[in-house]
Amino acid sequence: MAQLKMNRLITLMLGLLLFTGAVAQENGEFYYKQGLEKAEAGDLERALELFDKSISIKGDEYVAWYNRGIVKSMMGRFEDALVDLEQTIKLNPTYKKAYLNRGTTKKHLTDYAGAIQDYTWTIQLDSAYGEAYYDRGLVYELFDKMDLACKDFAKAKDLGYATAESRVGPCRNPDKRGELHPVLWLEKQSANRLYGFSSDHPIKIGNGPDGGPANERAYLELLRDAKGKPVRYERINTCCGYRSDNAPKGMALLDRYQMTFTNAEGDQKTVYVYFSFYDYDEPQVLFGFNTVKQVSRIY
Repeated sequence: MAQLKMNRLITLMLGLLLFTGAVAQENGEFYYKQGLEKAEAGDLERALELFDKSISIKGDEYVAWYNRGIVKSMMGRFEDALVDLEQTIKLNPTYKKAYLNRGTTKKHLTDYAGAIQDYTWTIQLDSAYGEAYYDRGLVYELFDKMDLACKDFAKAKDLGYATAESRVGPCRNPDKRGELHPVLWLEKQSANRLYGFSSDHPIKIGNGPDGGPANERAYLELLRDAKGKPVRYERINTCCGYRSDNAPKGMALLDRYQMTFTNAEGDQKTVYVYFSFYDYDEPQVLFGFNTVKQVSRIY
């Protein structure tokens, strides 16, 4: 599943976070450690069940709430993850990784101002935390606030956060950025039943700061099914060549994804969705689907 390959922000503290109690908490700690092992092995559904059991036995251990929130984020369940990260912070108001990942979760839920606030709070807790500067810079970049973004990227690099190097270069050569179309939210509903579901009517997603495929994933993460739940998706292949002035030698290919969701009747369905990142037209919500409600933007 593509959701399992979330960006490097959503990382597990496997084996590092242990319960702080004694014998009375042994069962809760047992389930917690088992949950970490399952998460590390990629069995996120089972990890979630084990973290649920751990929390039901010992509900005041912030590490269990935190890791359950991380697993939910990796599964694309950002609304549920936010609740767990909020509880983590309530139990441990100085735990900086909870603020960092809450910021990233808010970003996925289109609360961009809230994400900036959380990254800034993380920096206040640890002014040498390079990843927090980098993540804040990514949000500024989405809104084309490049002075602020470049300042944060440079700071992250100076602090030894190597990933920031890829962003510092374009900051020094802004003309090489090209025309970008970051997917921040979806505002229009398509009335075309074939839109996105047919290779003749692809979603023209364009290119974003992290490339076209990242735009495709951002679009799919913003979709919700008829019951408001996230969809599951997996890239299958490329197909279906078509002529485009924006593609090498004038010929583009589409990216084809398999998408699984629950329909209004409660039945699980699988469909295929087609994208072009060589061309851009404002992306719309697929017919019969919903999207994350727009929360806040950066001005």
